[in-house]
Amino acid sequence: MTVENGSRPFVLIAALVLLGVVLAAGGCGSEQRSQMEYLPGEQYLVGGGFIIDWEAPEPGTVYLIERQTGKIVETRTLAEGEAYTFEVSSIVQADELEELLGISFAKTRFMLYFEPAKEKSPPR
Repeated sequence: MTVENGSRPFVLIAALVLLGVVLAAGGCGSEQRSQMEYLPGEQYLVGGGFIIDWEAPEPGTVYLIERQTGKIVETRTLAEGEAYTFEVSSIVQADELEELLGISFAKTRFMLYFEPAKEKSPPR
């Protein structure tokens, strides 16, 4: 096979790179969607912000979610009356969260969800 045009390898490489980018972006999106499917609904939203001090009214699980990315920052099982606290009180913590989440700290929106133990649905 003879190649008459020297740009053919360049076109092939560009197509492969573009395919890789599309596949990588599709993978990230599907991961975020599947994460969001397993989170409790909006009816379980109990708080949010950079400083959270919340007490569980009954046994259950809290989910701290960064809303812009859909990433789960923390989950914890709580007993009735047990407190959940979250605070970003230093630039170092903000930088660590920025690196973990992959977005500017100024754009983050932390949301706290609580799903009572008696309402938890069995794993699928």
